[in-house]
Amino acid sequence: MTFRTLLMTAAFLAFTSLPAFAHTDGHEADEEKLIPTTCAQLADTQRYSNDVAYPEIKVLKARCDAEKKREQVSREKPAG
Repeated sequence: MTFRTLLMTAAFLAFTSLPAFAHTDGHEADEEKLIPTTCAQLADTQRYSNDVAYPEIKVLKARCDAEKKREQVSREKPAG
């Protein structure tokens, strides 16, 4: 390997890693928040994260939305 190849590789790696530092917040703000495990916790956005980028939160949100929809349908449906 020549010096030029090493230099080009180092420059490429240095420039491609810059976008990783482009935004300071990223998931940093969510790191201090807890991951919710119940619908009540998911609703508490002050204490718990609601970022659906996390798979477990996405699944919980889908389950909570389905439960909420089921409750609305049962309220609208006349008893009897």
